[in-house]
Amino acid sequence: MDHGKNTLKPKDIYRPFKARGLTTEGAQALAYLYQPVTGSDAIAVYQSLLGDAEDDTQEEFLHMDAFTALDMGSPRFLAARQQLEGLGLLKVYVKEDRELGPQYLYELMEPMAPVAFFQDERYCQLLLAKVSRHKFNQLAQRFTPKTVDMTSYRQITKRFAEVYGKAAQGSGGQLANQDIKAATTNYQRLADVGQLQVTLAHLDWPFMKDLAEKEHLARELFTEELREKLAFYHEFYGYQELELIELLGDAVVLSGGQLNLKKLDQVAEKRAQEPLRKTNYPAKNEASDNLEQVSDVTENDLAIRRRNQFLAKGYTEADWQAIQAMDTYPPLKYLQGLKKAKRSFVTKNEEWLLKDLVAKSPLPNPVINQLMNYVLVDQNKSDLNARLVNTIATDWSEKQLKTPEAALDYVRQRKLEQLAEKEQKEQRRQANNKRFGNNRLQKTEKLEDWSQYQVQTNPELEAELDRKMKEFLEEEGEK
Repeated sequence: MDHGKNTLKPKDIYRPFKARGLTTEGAQALAYLYQPVTGSDAIAVYQSLLGDAEDDTQEEFLHMDAFTALDMGSPRFLAARQQLEGLGLLKVYVKEDRELGPQYLYELMEPMAPVAFFQDERYCQLLLAKVSRHKFNQLAQRFTPKTVDMTSYRQITKRFAEVYGKAAQGSGGQLANQDIKAATTNYQRLADVGQLQVTLAHLDWPFMKDLAEKEHLARELFTEELREKLAFYHEFYGYQELELIELLGDAVVLSGGQLNLKKLDQVAEKRAQEPLRKTNYPAKNEASDNLEQVSDVTENDLAIRRRNQFLAKGYTEADWQAIQAMDTYPPLKYLQGLKKAKRSFVTKNEEWLLKDLVAKSPLPNPVINQLMNYVLVDQNKSDLNARLVNTIATDWSEKQLKTPEAALDYVRQRKLEQLAEKEQKEQRRQANNKRFGNNRLQKTEKLEDWSQYQVQTNPELEAELDRKMKEFLEEEGEK
């Protein structure tokens, strides 16, 4: 049984552990750099486990207590825990006890310090996929190492030997060295900083090298660093072997015949933003015999890549199934499912609104379905208000959102930006109050776009509606 992967019971015991206390830089990275990638649930779980690990009164805890303290159920806790695992912030171990059942050991890892975070392209790509480019640049600027102009100075620092000479050797000689090694063994073994772990075994490297040679790319290019980078592209963007070789070839051409890893990052990111397309590729199972034979990438291949790209952004399998339903059903049928899940019905006004939207707006049907899901589920509205729907549709049309995933990303980004704006306004208000006093006339700003309709979502309600929606669509599919 694969404990902890798909199930987690309230009575299961866990023991949290961290080799050292969380550093100030680690805490900053967790709050500002990791949280946009993992979401707030994962950071809450990390902090809760860290607090348990620092509790000197007990070593073992029940998951039930963690669920209660965090106000989240087992599925939500498990999803958040796996977010931490994927970024290397948590290592999970399990052992079986005949009487008590599975017992878990949670080893908390130190987050990458901000400077190291921005030195790693993979972390940068993860963060950039979650926040706007403006916000990314803002964060990078915030944690930029300090520098000072030393032009008019000359260094006069004393060297070690000049100050200490042979004094550091002490009088103990070899015995002192043995004492030092014995006392510092645990320090020498310490390796508690979380690292992204990619799986090289998921890619067919002999096939990729054969294909690269056919494309006049030297086998010597496949260093360990490049292999890890290509494996990251596979897991993060969903690129398959054939596409990775294409990226490699493009990067070599653009960098003047030599492989530039930063150029490769740019090519991979740019290609990921392009619409999925069919391409003629050599057939993988015949590559060793005849690399010149080609075959079309199937629709299934494209669907797999699209799914991988979606899940790599932190969405769940349930989110992907919802996207598939939006792709599958026409808007009216999809609306009927949403309204039935809410124990309601489609009104004539909603039918007319929907017909007008389909006929006049440039939005594809799956995006229209996402729009309705956003209004009725995310915002928990009772019906489709014409003014609200048309305002959102106009905005989404201007932004040229072509897929339900793009619409979902856009909504999430708007929420993050709105939250940041709200915090900035509150800070300005507090600063003005301190400066001018609290008797100033407060000016209320009215938002003129659809962001004014954003409210706090209810995860439990969304899960229940998703379940009922799935049941309805399955019934319709059987007819």
